[in-house]
Amino acid sequence: MDLRNAVLSWQYAERQKAGIISISKMLMSMPDYPKEERKGAGRMLIAMIEEFRADAQTAAAATGNAGFTKVSNALSEMISLTESSQFGLATERAGEGISAATTVAQNAWEVLSEHGVL
Repeated sequence: MDLRNAVLSWQYAERQKAGIISISKMLMSMPDYPKEERKGAGRMLIAMIEEFRADAQTAAAATGNAGFTKVSNALSEMISLTESSQFGLATERAGEGISAATTVAQNAWEVLSEHGVL
């Protein structure tokens, strides 16, 4: 990984991690919503997940890093599980997305550190 790609990868990965962590907190709160509010809340949550999935796909295209494809796949699964009100399983998939993004960030960090950027 060259220095430019490391900077891009680190930036995208950190944004993905933060977003997925926020989404997972929202997923965990969904069962506490009154039943009549869950459908609307779920639609809004799915819209947010779709935005982060699009960002992961952009990151994969911009960096060529397959780790972002793993993040995107985890987000796609989160959407499907949220649509079927399986919020606990969707939260588990969030963990997989965070793990994939963390791996990308760690690899980028190593390159940045080797070049004295960090």
